[in-house]
Amino acid sequence: MKTLFLSPLLIAFTLNLSGCMTHPSIPDAQRPAHWGKLIQAEHNFYKISDDLYRSEQPSQALLPQLTQQQIQTVINLRSRNDDIKVLDQQQFDLIHVPIHTWAIDRSDLLQVMQHIQTAKQKQQKVLLHCYHGSDRTGASVAMYRIIFENWSIEDAVQEMKRGGYGYHPIWVNIGNLFTPENVKWIREQLANPS
Repeated sequence: MKTLFLSPLLIAFTLNLSGCMTHPSIPDAQRPAHWGKLIQAEHNFYKISDDLYRSEQPSQALLPQLTQQQIQTVINLRSRNDDIKVLDQQQFDLIHVPIHTWAIDRSDLLQVMQHIQTAKQKQQKVLLHCYHGSDRTGASVAMYRIIFENWSIEDAVQEMKRGGYGYHPIWVNIGNLFTPENVKWIREQLANPS
């Protein structure tokens, strides 16, 4: 049996050919009120809950908003850790969970949930981000909805794909993570940390 391996270069080329096509969003007038609330479109910056936010890679321009929202923990899902350049001099707990979009798995999502759980125990507000704030961030937010807010898998995936955050349908592997077995496994790991 042959194993297919897609290089990051091939994936980037494919995304460029497809024009980085994103999943169609629900029109604003039909968007459920309990989905993320837009704070700043320019940075794909949304408030997800009282203690969780999402955005693209933070820049100096986003810092005033992070301060205004009283965010204390920043979880970077990119393989590169550009937060060191932008946020290191600020008063944030910087956490780096390097995830490759094409290889994201339930262990990656567990690690993100563990960091969110720790921040919640410290009563800290969290910003989750990747490069665009779309796919890795979207998967993490969807799992957050399921684990911490008891959303159904279907509702969380619907928001991930159609919430207007820029989800790219090319990442079929992300949707495949959202199974009852994976949710159960993540819940068990969070309940019984080793």
